[in-house]
Amino acid sequence: MNNLAVYAVTPKGVALARTIADALGGSVFVPMRMVDADSDTQEVGFESLRTCVAEGFSDFSAHVFITAAGIAVRAIAPHLVSKDVDPAVVVMDQNGRHVVSLLSGHLGGANDLATVVAQLVGGVAVITTATDTEQLPSLDLVAVEAGCTIHNIGAVKHVNGALLAGEKVVLDDPADVLGLKHGAFEKYFLAAELVPFSEEDAPSVVVSWRSAELLEPEEKTLLLHPKVLCLGVGSKRGVPKDAVLGLIRDTFQKRDLALESIAYLASVDAKADEEGIIEAAEELDVPFVSFAADVLDGVDVPNPSDAPKRAVGTKSVAEAAALHCASLKHGARLVVEKEKGDGVTCAVALEI
Repeated sequence: MNNLAVYAVTPKGVALARTIADALGGSVFVPMRMVDADSDTQEVGFESLRTCVAEGFSDFSAHVFITAAGIAVRAIAPHLVSKDVDPAVVVMDQNGRHVVSLLSGHLGGANDLATVVAQLVGGVAVITTATDTEQLPSLDLVAVEAGCTIHNIGAVKHVNGALLAGEKVVLDDPADVLGLKHGAFEKYFLAAELVPFSEEDAPSVVVSWRSAELLEPEEKTLLLHPKVLCLGVGSKRGVPKDAVLGLIRDTFQKRDLALESIAYLASVDAKADEEGIIEAAEELDVPFVSFAADVLDGVDVPNPSDAPKRAVGTKSVAEAAALHCASLKHGARLVVEKEKGDGVTCAVALEI
């Protein structure tokens, strides 16, 4: 996905668009008659702004409209999906006085983009998200900054709404992944273990590497999955992607683990070019890393074996790779010992 698209429809706006694109990178979209073929920025001419936006809205992670707000709203309205996938949209006047964060202020980064653009052009960033105006933490943004996947984006409104109403939000985050248990925002949250059972349907935040099927979050419970599981994989040569994914998914379902909490897929260097494993990591949208056999051979594992020692030089692949990968930051422990499938093995370690 490209980074930034800047749209302008007047001569002053076009000049401002070029300044923004030159400083931040990106493409400038202007009426056909205003295209400057010699411009240092990438310029694209259009006959219709709405058609131009329709053709490229999902191709950019951020859009800046140097137009009236109404023009921007009408151009983007048919293409909006939800706050967790829509790109950032900022709108500003042709003099650069007011730079308004219009859409996806938190998850899309429009609030930050508006601030940067305002500083660049000497204007004022206009931020209207309620949590920002009240200087409260917004849990969708906090989650993303902490590297968590949001399971149920709809619950954000209940949690943020409670904070805006001056209510304390129940927080179940044993490892303090979000960093909210201490510091400036501590006063807004109540530890889950202190909440009476009768109040468990109150707005709350749960941070867990356990699956949503196990936890069954209520409507007002925001479930966040931290990236804390390292998945070790071993395989025979030529194992297909479906066999790798099949074992992983079966294992995670059986053990009530969240696929969204996988931080890395790991193996031994001898498997670094194994297409089935590489493709499985791509489908899971996680990095694939590999380690030298002598490094993995030095990892203490519960199920060592002579077979991988003879084949690739380490007494363990899946368990050792999972444990070594998870321990690179802090400590680690196995939460799933070696599981076997059709030509593939896997194990799961937790970063601690």
